[in-house]
Amino acid sequence: MGTIKREIIKTISLIFVVLAITLQIINYRAKEVPYDLSFEYINTKDMAQTKIAMKNSISKVNIIDSVFTGSTDSNVEEISLPNNQGFQEVEFTGVRKIENKPVVPKRIWYLPTQMGNVTQNPHYGHVALDITSPRGSNELIFPVANGKISSIYRDSAGALIVTVLHNINGKNYTSQYVHLSSYASGLYVGKPVTINDCLGRMGTTGYSTGVHLHLAVVDCGLFVPGDKNCSDLNGFFRYANYRYGQGYIGLGTMMRVPGSWNQR
Repeated sequence: MGTIKREIIKTISLIFVVLAITLQIINYRAKEVPYDLSFEYINTKDMAQTKIAMKNSISKVNIIDSVFTGSTDSNVEEISLPNNQGFQEVEFTGVRKIENKPVVPKRIWYLPTQMGNVTQNPHYGHVALDITSPRGSNELIFPVANGKISSIYRDSAGALIVTVLHNINGKNYTSQYVHLSSYASGLYVGKPVTINDCLGRMGTTGYSTGVHLHLAVVDCGLFVPGDKNCSDLNGFFRYANYRYGQGYIGLGTMMRVPGSWNQR
């Protein structure tokens, strides 16, 4: 019996030795297996650098562009910046340059008076608004958009008239202000004007049934050389009626014109 037990113990011991040697061999071979690491290729030449200047007045920055070139569907992220004393430049590598863009005005077109009541809407043969005011001839007239004076004249009936040429997004528009009682001082053809520059006072000069402003706005350049639609007054009126037939109603096409108002 003692001999049999010894043989069994030897056999078991041999089995454990073989297992231990086998595990060591497997572990050694496992360490020799190469690992294939895959990285997403990033072309650093396509990346730009930007300098973000933080001043005291800056409180927020909108990050719109992606860090990497190409478009993304990520949302705009808003971050807050601390108020710093003095001027600080921070440079980030791999961030697109964020260009300073001009501020786009919220509004382009405005009403021509501070107070007004529409007494007649555009119709064929009269593609203009007739506007009265409780202040009568004390009501000042202003351009409906920024532009430059294109004409100052009196028609055959004696109406005092000013026209303003507007160039909006590369397209010409003309606004015509008729029946003025007087012109504002300092007006001349070619003068740049803004929506806050007075053109004159409301009046009843020419063929008029009372103190009011006859305002026509047409999408062409009156007295602009080469404008085939309205290079002269006859063309201006013909083109205005033609556009009315297409659904164009002057200032009402550009903005909502209320029936009456107390501010522009």
